[in-house]
Amino acid sequence: PKVDERASWNLRDVKFAVGGRLENWAVLLIKDRNDRDEFQSMQDPELTKTIQGFMKMCRLCGMTVGQNLPGLAQVDLLPKTQTDPIRGAAVQKVREALMTLKPKPRLVLVILSSSDKHVYSGIKHLCDVYLDVPTVCVQSAKIRKDKGQVQYFANVALKVNMKLGGVNHRLDDNMMGKLQKPPTMIVGMDVTHPGPSTVKGTPSIAAVVASVDQQFAQYPASLRMQQSKKEMITDLQDMMEERLTLYRSKNNRTLPQRILVYRDGVSEGQFAIVVEDEIPKMRAAFRKFDTPQTPYRPKLTVVICGKRHHTRFYPTEAQHADRDGNPRPGTVVDRGITAIYEFDFFLQAHGGLQGTTRPTHYYVVCNEMSLKADDLQVLTNAVSYTFARATKAVSLVSPAYYADLACERGRCYLHKLLQGISSSGTTATSASESQADDDVRREAEQMWHGGVKGPGLKDIMFYL
Repeated sequence: PKVDERASWNLRDVKFAVGGRLENWAVLLIKDRNDRDEFQSMQDPELTKTIQGFMKMCRLCGMTVGQNLPGLAQVDLLPKTQTDPIRGAAVQKVREALMTLKPKPRLVLVILSSSDKHVYSGIKHLCDVYLDVPTVCVQSAKIRKDKGQVQYFANVALKVNMKLGGVNHRLDDNMMGKLQKPPTMIVGMDVTHPGPSTVKGTPSIAAVVASVDQQFAQYPASLRMQQSKKEMITDLQDMMEERLTLYRSKNNRTLPQRILVYRDGVSEGQFAIVVEDEIPKMRAAFRKFDTPQTPYRPKLTVVICGKRHHTRFYPTEAQHADRDGNPRPGTVVDRGITAIYEFDFFLQAHGGLQGTTRPTHYYVVCNEMSLKADDLQVLTNAVSYTFARATKAVSLVSPAYYADLACERGRCYLHKLLQGISSSGTTATSASESQADDDVRREAEQMWHGGVKGPGLKDIMFYL
């Protein structure tokens, strides 16, 4: 496809780089209001037509789609009441409906009639942690509408293909070659913290995602809860070991010789903790792969990414501007305002949608790969085009963006606590501090339930 001046392209008449197989799947129809924007029942001819249209789109995109229609299940949700404010009982009904689907589907397309966050989080928690079934959620109002339906189908197909282990788009061979030789693993890391209206002591969530294929498309994730508001990743050694183990199993028992890490979610004053705390943890993980003959010492480069700054760029000449007067996608600034003592740069990879585009600040704190500034800038810009969920370059380099999404998914599992509701009766203020914190930690562990550990999900991009 041709990439336009906004750093985006269209899926029309274009096939995915690697199409997945969509077979033994199911559609779950959830009715949460009775209005004309939703499908009336599983027998609704409109629903059959929509499903067939979606299957056709998947085939056009190069996926292998069985001839049979998917299994269907329907749920009429219990309404939101005083007794069920965060829809626990409603989600229980979803569980019962999913249990009727035999054999267990490889993927469930969930059609929601409302954008209720409680229901969405409940479904993700249920399917990720307990049922081990990949899900893709869509809004019935959007998937039904003729206007823009083809585009909507295409966007849903992007997610479905990745969850089936496909590859939507990849970089050209020239760019890939630089990453494949010597073999490289690209990693994204992020931590997300509970906000002010949450139950006190609600854990923070850390995510580490890492590429496992030579296309740099699939980034499975490790997720962990950790001490509330703690910026550094406590279990990083363990998480990095998990990522390397999976890489090795997917690359006939070989390990990457280079590891490029993009670390998001660190404020400027905390860069030192990445160097003093996280890099040693990563090296400790590498040592676990030592053999008596050869120590495992991959070359490590760590880049911190930040969007929380007030720097904006304005083109000084018309040829450097897009039609909104923003800098063109791919603009790099690495002299003038950046810090002198370290290697860093601002990159705006994406085309602006509205208002002034905000570039991302990339700050190199370790560079054993000996990447020159220009090479890392070109590479970071290129990897910003591999974000699987969109047909455009994104503003934050894809692996960091994936880690961010994985953290968001982890928040679904602790949804109740993040909504400020605790069953131990601990409100945001009462109870003795340490006792309350222990109660909340125990409650969080119960909800987390060991995280995503099922064979159907743990090695795919379930969080997309």
